[in-house]
Amino acid sequence: MKRNILTGVCTILFILTLSSCSSGLFTARAPVELEKAWASDNTLKTPESALFDPQRNVIYVTNMNSPSGKNDGDGFISKLDTEGNIEELYWVTGLHNPAGMALHNNVLYVADTEEVVAIATQSGAVLGRYKAEKAKFLNDVAVDNSGNVYITDSEQKRIYLLRNGRISTWIDNTKRERPNGIFVEGDRLVVAFMSSGQVRLLDPGTKDFYDWADGIKSADGIAQTPDGDYLVSSHDGEVYFINEEGRNWRLLDTKSSGANAADISYAGQPGLLLVPTFKDNRVVAYRLSSR
Repeated sequence: MKRNILTGVCTILFILTLSSCSSGLFTARAPVELEKAWASDNTLKTPESALFDPQRNVIYVTNMNSPSGKNDGDGFISKLDTEGNIEELYWVTGLHNPAGMALHNNVLYVADTEEVVAIATQSGAVLGRYKAEKAKFLNDVAVDNSGNVYITDSEQKRIYLLRNGRISTWIDNTKRERPNGIFVEGDRLVVAFMSSGQVRLLDPGTKDFYDWADGIKSADGIAQTPDGDYLVSSHDGEVYFINEEGRNWRLLDTKSSGANAADISYAGQPGLLLVPTFKDNRVVAYRLSSR
């Protein structure tokens, strides 16, 4: 009898401990789930980022092609329709290792190794190339409502700022960690650190980081759901759901199939999470629904 009582008490304490977790991977059932909608064919060449343009109803995909980190000029951007069909494989060419993207006022900003490339979405013409001093691997891009462009450098552990046609170092040392994904939400930024698995909030006024979520190995892309929660990818092939309190649930795991999950984004109009699979050479789209 005493053993049964003790066992019951331990079980209750274990459940209470789980329910009190406020960060890290939360083990209870996720409040949302992903359902595969479509997958593009595999003619893409190491796709790193996918981004929906609601003005033109197309999806842009950066292709690193041969991701050497060198300025080899074989990278390009493709255009897909919202059903995953490739409309134009080589829409913009002559890039090096194009990675993250952001849109603002019909301009597509692309992180490309040592520079940010600005592209006119109407024509695909390159409007400008902005070289970041001492940059080694520009990785992701985010733009605020004022047109300020924030760019992570994963190798230099740095965040650059492109404003009024000039690019400068904005944060020189991101806590000695390697920043990858970056996202702007109102008066704060969200930054994913690939080296530590941390996702932190950043105050652009003070440039202070605040701990928020952790436990996401090789944290990569960041996307916001229609309800204001977040989806964060692990480059190894996972996607996590994070609520405002920083609790994490794994929604997707494609590691066993050899498919990565690189710089994801959420397309609100068609209601799709876009997942570039990097070595698997496709973009896979998922629908997000509440349980």
